[in-house]
Amino acid sequence: MFVLIGKKENEEIFDYLIAEVLSENAPEPLDEKQEDRAIIKLKSILLSEIRTQIPSVKEKKSPYKIANSWLRIAALWLLVGSATMFLLFRHFNDSYNAQIKQHTKQLVTQTGQRKFIQLFDGTKVWLYPSSTIKFSDQLVNSYREVMLDGEAFFEVAKDKKHPFIIHSGRIQTEVVGTSFNVKSYSKQNIYKVTVVTGIVKVSMLSAKKEKLSEVILKPKQQAIYNNSQASLTDKSVTTIDPIIKKRDGILSYDGTPVPEVVADFRRYYNQSIELENKSATCLCYGEFDTSKPIDIVLQQLAAAIGATVRQTDKGYTFEGGCSEK
Repeated sequence: MFVLIGKKENEEIFDYLIAEVLSENAPEPLDEKQEDRAIIKLKSILLSEIRTQIPSVKEKKSPYKIANSWLRIAALWLLVGSATMFLLFRHFNDSYNAQIKQHTKQLVTQTGQRKFIQLFDGTKVWLYPSSTIKFSDQLVNSYREVMLDGEAFFEVAKDKKHPFIIHSGRIQTEVVGTSFNVKSYSKQNIYKVTVVTGIVKVSMLSAKKEKLSEVILKPKQQAIYNNSQASLTDKSVTTIDPIIKKRDGILSYDGTPVPEVVADFRRYYNQSIELENKSATCLCYGEFDTSKPIDIVLQQLAAAIGATVRQTDKGYTFEGGCSEK
C-alpha cells in the first residue's frame, strides 16, 4: 500500500490532493470536526481516482468472481484509508515541526562569556562559556524542553503538570522544580549533573532514544556519564558550594585533575594553556576568581601544584609540578 504512495510518479498527485483538502484551513490547525470532513473529502477524491483504474464488473459473475470483487473492494478501502491517514499525518507532522522551529530560540556564549536568561515559564539559566542552549518561547505539548551543549546552572520553576527536560547528547535530565548544574560539553568525554535542591532524574539513552539506564539524584548528589564507556553512575559530593559560586565566576576545586582545571581556564579566558606531562598528573585544590587577570589566576594554580608557568608567543605553558615533590 505505502509503496504506491512512496512512488515518485504518485507523490505529486498525493501532495496535490492533500493540499487541496486542507487549503481552506491552513495554516491554522484543524479541529476534530474539520479533520473528519477533510478525511471524508480526501477518501472520496482518492476513491474516485482509484475506481477509474478498476475495470467495471459485469452483471453476471460466478461466486468466485463475486468474492474476488469484494476482496478488491476491501483492499481498495484499506488503501484509501491508509493513504489518507498517511498524508494527513505527514501534513500535520510537517506543520507541527514548522511550528516548533518557529518558536525555537538559541543562546550561545563565546569563549570567556557568561550569560543569564529567564525562560517563558520563569526558569532561570546561567549559561557558562563556550556553551549553547536551544529552547522554546512557549509550552510544547506537555513538556518544557531545552537542548544544551556546554555547561549551565538551572533554577527550574515548579510546574508538576509540565516536567522540565534537558537533552545533552545521550543524556536526558528531567525535573519538576529544582536547582542543579549540568556540565555536558559534546567535545568532552565526561558529563556531570550536580543537584543543589530538589530531585533530578538522569537517564542514559540509546542511539534510538531508548532509555538504557537512569539514576535518581537528591541534593549533594552527582550523576556522571562516561561517553567512551557508555556508562552512567552516581555519587555523593561533600559540598555544593562550588556549584553555587560558579554562577559568580568563582571556580572551586577539591582534588580535581589539573587538565580539567586548565580546560575550564581556556573557556573562561580564551587563551592557549599547555601542560607538561608532570603537571598534567597533578590534582588541584583551590579557588580561583575568573574576574581577575589570567596572569594572576595561572600563578595561583602554579603555586597550588608546585609548578612554574611560562608565557609564550602562543599563550602559557606549565612546567614541572607535584610529581617532582
